[in-house]
Amino acid sequence: MKTVYGYADVISGFFEFPTENARRILPPHLQPAELHHGTSIFSMTCFDFDRSSVGPYGEVVMSVVVAPIVKPGERLPKFALYPYMVGTTTRAAREHAIERWHLPHWMEDVGIEWVRDERTLGAKVTLDGTPLAELTIGEHSWQPVEQLYQSFMKDESGAYQANIVMEGEQSEHEEETGRLVLHDHPFNRVLQIGDVAEAPFREIWMRRGIQTFDPLLTLQTA
Repeated sequence: MKTVYGYADVISGFFEFPTENARRILPPHLQPAELHHGTSIFSMTCFDFDRSSVGPYGEVVMSVVVAPIVKPGERLPKFALYPYMVGTTTRAAREHAIERWHLPHWMEDVGIEWVRDERTLGAKVTLDGTPLAELTIGEHSWQPVEQLYQSFMKDESGAYQANIVMEGEQSEHEEETGRLVLHDHPFNRVLQIGDVAEAPFREIWMRRGIQTFDPLLTLQTA
């Protein structure tokens, strides 16, 4: 059975960081996607979910972009991600995502403050008032989309893949109008913060749409 979430806004930024840092984060069966030799891609995404089986909530996802699984005759995903840290604003959302999707979570509620002006949307992520990360994305032209993504997960029970379809209005560009601020906190402990680019080479903002997960697939890894 498919699982559907409705969102008001989603913002994603894609940032260069060293491949050696990416490899330390990834399990051995996944390969980082390199933008240039020695440079991989860190992604931060913030969701404002207004409809789900566990009610409205906010979510921040820290990921490494990886090589997708491509099979002949099947739809090509836009890109694939390995989420290594997820924060949610409610316990119910966290327990749901751990149980159903095997996603790794920060085990306390985070706060997400949305900051909106005429041409940008930002998300400030905090824990008990302490800043963790800030992401700002700039607006560009809007168009309706329906796009396939892959997500990979691994925990003590095994390795998994999820196919995810994102539908809604999308603004996507490479104008470098956004900004990332990562704070020195255990939430970001796997990153060498100083080596992560502050300006995104790609920015995505989606609004008024739905996120659909197909049933989880179990992977066989060596």
